Amino acid sequence: MKPFRENIEPDQEGSFRVMRFTPPAFTYGWHFHPEIELTYIVAGEGKRLVGDDIANFTPGDLCLLGPNLPHAWLTDMDLVTPDSRSESIVIQFLPDCFGPGVFDRPETRSIARLLQQAERGLQFAGDVRDRVARMMEEMVGQPSFRRMMTLLETLNVLAEADDGEPLSSLGFAPPVSDSDQRRIDAVTRFIIEHLIEPLRLEDAADVAHLSASAFSRFFRRATGKSFVRYVNELRVARACRLLTETEHSITSIAFESGFGNLANFNRRFREIKQLRPREFRSHFTQGNA
Repeated sequence: MKPFRENIEPDQEGSFRVMRFTPPAFTYGWHFHPEIELTYIVAGEGKRLVGDDIANFTPGDLCLLGPNLPHAWLTDMDLVTPDSRSESIVIQFLPDCFGPGVFDRPETRSIARLLQQAERGLQFAGDVRDRVARMMEEMVGQPSFRRMMTLLETLNVLAEADDGEPLSSLGFAPPVSDSDQRRIDAVTRFIIEHLIEPLRLEDAADVAHLSASAFSRFFRRATGKSFVRYVNELRVARACRLLTETEHSITSIAFESGFGNLANFNRRFREIKQLRPREFRSHFTQGNA
């Protein structure tokens, strides 16, 4: 599945961009850009796609993404209510925005390592996340010079923490062609909107205006996964949310996540999470007791 290239307009008042977004929902398609991106989710929940990683996101999600790494935060429209809101703070900057060679100096080598690790995407949690979230909030209203200094301090905090969780796999190579932008956006949205319904490869191929065999090759080449594997990962991600946020039975969650029978649900869940659904729920309950 090929993302589209987003062309980011430079900030006329600075060398990088700091933005607060408050859309009704996160619906922006799977995309990439040469800028490094630091994203903090203030409000909203749904699916986060980074490279070949698929996971749920909730408020407090903090990720640092390297250049040209495809990504998207997509609101779970089933959870949207009249009172729902979505909000994020996003910082986008080019590696040389502070000048050539800045991250080659002894004082900034830890930041250079951080940015290299971010090529796969990094997620941060705990105290470092909370500290960086406060710094990002401050940056939104700061004058340009202070904002630049705060960004350097923020990157240093992340580098010193050295506990970012990699998201995308080592072997993932982000595609950079945007020739199939409309086709891919349509397929992505189709899968998410029909996730709990029977989903056939032939139906997705129709959306992409490809034959089933051509679509299968196209999808695997672009994502590194089969269509079935991709759908199963999204469904298991949905099941994880239901397992942790509700008291619904395992059988009910299997059907609510789009699996046609309990045996297949248990098999696919264990294949992807290396745990049975009941074990996953038990671990979560113990960890939050």
